[in-house]
Amino acid sequence: MHFRNQAAVRLTAGLLLVSTCVVPALAVTGTVNTGSSTLRVRSEANTSSTVLDKLSHGTKVDVISTANGWYKISYEDLTGYVSSDYLILDDAQDAVSAVAASSPADAAAAQSTPQPVTEATYGKVTASALNVRSEPNTDSAKVGSLKCGKIVEILGKTQSGWYQIENGYISAEYVVLVDAAEAQKSSKGQEIADYALQFVGYPYVYGGSSPSGFDCSGFTSYVYRQFGYSLNRSAAGQLSNGTPVSMSELQPGDLVLFKKSGTGSKAASHVGLYIGNNQFVHASTSTVGVIVSSLSEAYYTTGFVGGRRIV
Repeated sequence: MHFRNQAAVRLTAGLLLVSTCVVPALAVTGTVNTGSSTLRVRSEANTSSTVLDKLSHGTKVDVISTANGWYKISYEDLTGYVSSDYLILDDAQDAVSAVAASSPADAAAAQSTPQPVTEATYGKVTASALNVRSEPNTDSAKVGSLKCGKIVEILGKTQSGWYQIENGYISAEYVVLVDAAEAQKSSKGQEIADYALQFVGYPYVYGGSSPSGFDCSGFTSYVYRQFGYSLNRSAAGQLSNGTPVSMSELQPGDLVLFKKSGTGSKAASHVGLYIGNNQFVHASTSTVGVIVSSLSEAYYTTGFVGGRRIV
């Protein structure tokens, strides 16, 4: 028999084999895409099931079927489920169609309605960046992104492993639950960051610690004083205030401290206040005054000596 479309031949053969073999037969492969973290392989397509293994970034796996937000995969002698948000399918468009066609029952079963939580529940993002989707699946539109450490209120949860939040859905695989006290601290930090931003454009004055003129530590001291917190007066002194946090753990309201070249033995020579999205507000120089800068700038990346959480 002559087939004009050879791809159709391979797909038909793959579908026939799936019904008789335990191992995948669609020749659909995927690559783990998690950056520096690992991808958990679960025994079932939900975050409550047992973790069977963890796969490192770049690992190649065979994909057996798809569920709403999950892939059933095979790797060496292991078969389990992984979040589809962190697996890139090879030949993605054709592969998604083939995998979905191989298991209509799985795809139908995966459709679920978020069940509302019965009490206030909060989650902290553990991935370096977590996509917010319009629906609880990776095929829906991306409506936002959350950075590592971001705390959000969880409004509901689906059985397929998604949390409903205020503006969409996030994969529960990369969220850990936190208590209300930690969530409240995060909210206070955001309030402090928002307050600090109103002073952008105000003048820099050496030794200043009021709206008539700020130096770097005078600015952070003034902002925190309005919320009932007392900080050491110098940048080096503020390096010992609060608790230490790394650059990847920063949350709005945290202090960010730097050591500039030529500042001698000081532990820190400059300080600002983190506002989120890899940015901070600070009293910079007499030329520019209070400004917003990016931590991605080489000057600040190389000079970063630590973050401090005050609230």
